[in-house]
Amino acid sequence: MEPQLQWNIAGYIVNADTMLFSWASMIIVFVLFRLAAHRANVEKPRGLQNIMELSFDFVHGYVRDQLNDEQGNRLLRLLVAQLMYLVVINVFSLLPFPFFHAPAADINTVIGLALIVFVLIHFYGIFYRGAFGHLKSMAQPWGLTPFLLLEQFTNPITLAMRLFGNILAGDLLMSISASVIPKVAALSLAYGLAFVASIVLQIAVLGFNSFIAIMQSFIFMILTLSYISHSMQTAQEH
Repeated sequence: MEPQLQWNIAGYIVNADTMLFSWASMIIVFVLFRLAAHRANVEKPRGLQNIMELSFDFVHGYVRDQLNDEQGNRLLRLLVAQLMYLVVINVFSLLPFPFFHAPAADINTVIGLALIVFVLIHFYGIFYRGAFGHLKSMAQPWGLTPFLLLEQFTNPITLAMRLFGNILAGDLLMSISASVIPKVAALSLAYGLAFVASIVLQIAVLGFNSFIAIMQSFIFMILTLSYISHSMQTAQEH
């Protein structure tokens, strides 16, 4: 893999490609939603509005299964924005930009996402259960208290590491295929079947990574919903 493009800001080393493409992804998601809202037609939705509404309906189906309407409305827009953001940054990893690495293949990105989920878990836990009730939920049953406390940290961390590991593996696979397969194809031009096979293999790698990028975005969103919805449950709902 190529070294990452880095900036030195006040003595701190910043992965510039991660920052640039993360911000670009956020801008893209924001612009898509703004355009869809600006041209919205309630009676005859079409084009971009249909795509955005489809994303809301898709996420809302999962939210509805775990939360009531009041709780679901608090999380729906957050989860849709998270899903769209992850899809965009993961799809960016498939583009052949120089000095570019997938933002989700940067440990700093996924740790930041994990911290957001961690804060939301406890924010909504305190909001719906109260501070004492939320603390009490981490100590019942009493014999499992150490494991329940540990779980508060391991859930967001494993959530982040799952995303990081899969996207990094895909990034590495893309880098290897981009450097090896063209050389194989060039050497095998005289052998038509081998040349076609090398092209098909490169397309297959791209297709596989596209599937992984979208699937990991979906899994991250679903697990975020699961962890936060659990913290929203009151004692009566357990």
